Amino acid sequence: MLLMEDDNAKHQVHTDHKLTKRELRFLQFASIEYDDVIYMSPMDFIDSLTLDHPRERVYRRVLKGNDLQGMLKKTPPFRKGNKDLFRKLDQGGIISYAEYIFLLTLLTKSRSSFKIAFMMFDEDDSGFVDRDEFLLIRSLTSSLRSTRSHSLSRDDSCQLDPSDFNFVVNRLSTKLFAGTDAYTIVFQKTDTEVKKQDTTLLLHLFGLSGRDMLSFDQFQTFCANLQEELMEIEFHEFSRGKEAISPLDFARLILRYTIVHENDYSKYINRVQHRLTHEDKGITMEHWRKFSYFLNNLEDFATAVRLYTNANMPVTAKEFERAVRSTTGLQLDEEVIDMLYKIFDANIDGFLTYGEFLSVMNDRLHRGLRGRVDKHWGWKQMKSCVAAEVGRK
Repeated sequence: MLLMEDDNAKHQVHTDHKLTKRELRFLQFASIEYDDVIYMSPMDFIDSLTLDHPRERVYRRVLKGNDLQGMLKKTPPFRKGNKDLFRKLDQGGIISYAEYIFLLTLLTKSRSSFKIAFMMFDEDDSGFVDRDEFLLIRSLTSSLRSTRSHSLSRDDSCQLDPSDFNFVVNRLSTKLFAGTDAYTIVFQKTDTEVKKQDTTLLLHLFGLSGRDMLSFDQFQTFCANLQEELMEIEFHEFSRGKEAISPLDFARLILRYTIVHENDYSKYINRVQHRLTHEDKGITMEHWRKFSYFLNNLEDFATAVRLYTNANMPVTAKEFERAVRSTTGLQLDEEVIDMLYKIFDANIDGFLTYGEFLSVMNDRLHRGLRGRVDKHWGWKQMKSCVAAEVGRK
């Protein structure tokens, strides 16, 4: 309980549960507040996926109604969306926590899964998704409310008079024996009102009037642009202005955000360093694009090679290449496969163990945000939540 209260106090957020990894990551990078609700800017979202720590700031930016309306009016319509959308918006927009979860989910899924996502939102099977149908994603999770304006001013002298002491005792007694807390924070807007709040993503997809409809082709384009934008950002970060990522930086990139222990991380890096030859030229943008696409299809690949994984059977580079091609339809470049074996072939015997490889790659795909304390945000779980919400109407 103390840990929960410490995290909540640190991030000035009101919840009734221990913060999950995703919530902590969101709060760590979110830089905007409006009506006591915490939001990310588009650049905050990109930073949360590409930086270890947020950019330096003192407080979150608190927007007023006029400020937000002026910001949202500049949201580009869907027809002007592209793979630079979030970078161009920069600090000029807001993303709710529910939308953050939605975007994270899109980043981990294959192109074939986009159809499943679209069908979940298309409640009336019209072939289009409207604003109200899309708003169901906000019913999947609670908004993160800021306690900044509700924080009690503290006096360093820490002097308590009898009335203060009685208040604390009575409150603790109520919580312990009645299971309730009479001293609750009252926010200006209800959860229902907050979940209807216009955001940058909502206006981009459905227009300023909210009357635009989203077809599957448009939805697929948005998802593909999102994945492409992040892929490019990461490549340019690690290529350092060059045409290719060095072998060592490629190893660092794919091990990024994984739960690999520090000692094991050094082991992987040293393994690559000792096995490099003059013929290793690095990983180009096209190499990285194909590998990123493979990661998004990791679930299908893992299902196909489950026999090897369960039997702990090692595989050669040719068997690995064939497994990738047969499950994803993708031809991974020889340079990429060679680098993967330099990283994960522990005994230099030309074999790779799927169990270790899949464990690390799955963690990389989810950027270390898939923990035991977190909910599993897959399509099945999202669909059940949406179906339950629809059933309440």
